[in-house]
Parts: sequence; structure tokens; C-alpha cells
Amino acid sequence: MKKILTIISLFLLGAGLTVSAQQALGPGSGIVSPEINPDHSVTFRLRAPKAVKVQVRGDFAARPCDMTEGEGGVWTFTTEPLEGELYSYNFVVDGQRTLDPSNVYMNRDVATWTNIFTLSAKEGDKGWYYEVHDVPHGSVSHVWYDSPTLGMKRRLTVYTPAGYEDNPKAKYPVLYLLHGSGGDEDAWSDLGRTAQIMDNLIAEGKAQPMIVVMPNGVYFNQAAPGAAINMFQPTMTNSRSQSTIEIENSFPDVMKFVEKHYQVAKGAANTAVAGLSMGGRQSAMLSLHYPKSFGYVGMFSGTATVEDNEDALAALFAAKPKLFWVGVGKDDTGIRATSLKLKEYCDEHGYPMTYYESDGAHIWRNWRVYLTVFAQKLFK
Repeated sequence: MKKILTIISLFLLGAGLTVSAQQALGPGSGIVSPEINPDHSVTFRLRAPKAVKVQVRGDFAARPCDMTEGEGGVWTFTTEPLEGELYSYNFVVDGQRTLDPSNVYMNRDVATWTNIFTLSAKEGDKGWYYEVHDVPHGSVSHVWYDSPTLGMKRRLTVYTPAGYEDNPKAKYPVLYLLHGSGGDEDAWSDLGRTAQIMDNLIAEGKAQPMIVVMPNGVYFNQAAPGAAINMFQPTMTNSRSQSTIEIENSFPDVMKFVEKHYQVAKGAANTAVAGLSMGGRQSAMLSLHYPKSFGYVGMFSGTATVEDNEDALAALFAAKPKLFWVGVGKDDTGIRATSLKLKEYCDEHGYPMTYYESDGAHIWRNWRVYLTVFAQKLFK
């Protein structure tokens, strides 16, 4: 089977461009970068005839990789064969970070832009789930809602599954999916590949058709940069604890809007909440604050502490949630310790908690996996 490279644009979420590994992706440059080779190694190229030193830095290697200058001042580097995954990278030219001019596909994490590509070594690997395939596609919308609690209009990103618009009488369960510190309502759709993961899982029958609502979890921001009324630079320095408290208090505004404007199957059995890092803690605290509202709770690299929450945990499990799920990386030291302490507490008290441990630390590569796993357990 011919191996393909799919590179996905931030600006064309839900659609993709599939090209053979030998075709150029550059805007008229004729330079192929990146290029997937038959053995699943990847070759990067950059024309920089005046440069003294050029490197490529990406999440496929532990450190920047030196590139070699060739004819016409074109620098190249080829990786070892890679596993299926979504990868990000940039070039470093004489110490200065730069994007790949031959690759227009990129995404933003907090305030940093990087080029991206996906590689699928075989059908069904991680990279395969992050690609666009010939399956029925859902829709992704950006909508505004009123939050009286926070005193502002705020923005949501909403995924609706394939066929949603064609069946106005159907009712769908809802997953509320929360981002981490420094993120916004675009994070899960762009970095997390939510639409692609859900399309592929639903098409395979591995996940139920569902609505996925991705709110902005930073209480003082209306929306992502460029969508908000004010111009601002996103940072990691927002108050995580304050954001959690404010999102707890204002979350009924989100749910009220969604249940009014979307074809929602109501009730805890049809409602899930999950999030990463700060969003994982927010998900935990939302479930503890509203124990009868969420039948499924997912915490990805972030969870509640046992201290000061024992009564709330008892109330939550008295409501008999169908799933209380925690995922964390083996190298995510502090959060892993907190997660294991929660697991030990739940085990001691007979509270059913599902614990999932992966390699790596506090990274999107894990969070995409957690969403893929968690989504398959919902609403069944």
C-alpha cells in the first residue's frame, strides 16, 4: 500500500491535504520539505546559502539536529524511521529560530508557532487517527454565548458529528473538553486533533456520535487571540486556581447555552467532562462541585487532590458516575504522584477509578492519546 503524508492546516480544520511523499509542498519553491520516505524516515530541506549553521528542532528528536549544506545552499537532514504520530518542528539558522518556508501547515501552542506534519506508518496507528480519511466528517464551529456569571460574551469551539445537520430530531450526548494553562478554545481542535480523532473513531464504530464542546477555560479572556475584542499575548502565567474557581462557578452558563442551541440528550448519563493539565483539574472540580451533572469524568495529566475534597468525592461516587478516568505520563513526576494518591484513596474507599499510565511527560502527544482512549469509553 502506497504510504502517504497528510499535512493539516490550522486554517482548514476538518479538511486535509493528502499528497504522495515525493511531491513538493513548497509555495513555488520546488523544495520538498518535509518529505516522508518509504521507510518512514523524514527529510527536511531549507535553502539558506549564506548560513553558517542550520539545525532542525522537533519533537521527533531529543536535541536539535545538524543539517548538511548541499548544492545551491540547500541544507538537508533525514531522521531515523519514525512511528505514526503528529510531529512539530522548526529550523534554527545561525542561532535564530525560523519556520519552514516550504511548509505552510502549522499550529500555535500558547504563543509559539511551529510547522507540523502527520505520519502514519500503518493503518490504525496514532498518526492515522490524526489524519483526515475518506469517512463522514463532522463540523467544527466557533460560537459566542453570554456568560452572566463572568459578565461577558465568550467563545466556544463546538464539534458536531457527521449527519448532525441532516437529522434535526436526533439527540446527542455531550463531551465538554477543557484545555490547559495558556490555552484557549482553539487548543483542542488545533493541537488536539479533536475533529479528526472523533471522525475516525465514529466511522469505525469505536465511539458514539457525540457533540464535543471546547470552552475557553481562562476566566478573564473572551476568546483566543485574534477572536477576542482586545489584542493580547497568551501566556502561561494566568492564575490556575482562580481560573478553576471561576470556571466552576460559570460553567452552568456554558451548559445552559449548549442545551438550548444544540440537539442535546440531557442528564448525567449523556454528559461527560474531561480536560488536560489545568483543564484536568477543572474537570475534576466540576465533577465534585456538580456531582449529579457528569456521568463521565476524564482527567488528563491533572486532577484533584484528596485533601479538602473527601466529602465531595463521597458525594460524587454516591451519584454513581459511569466512568472516573485518570491518564498521566510516567515522567510527569508531580502530577503522577497526585494521581496515584487519588487512585490509592479511591481504592481504599471502594470508589471505581480507572487509571491509565503512558510513557512521556506533560505533552500533547499524550493528551491526544488520552482523548482517543477516553472517547471510546463514553456513552455506552
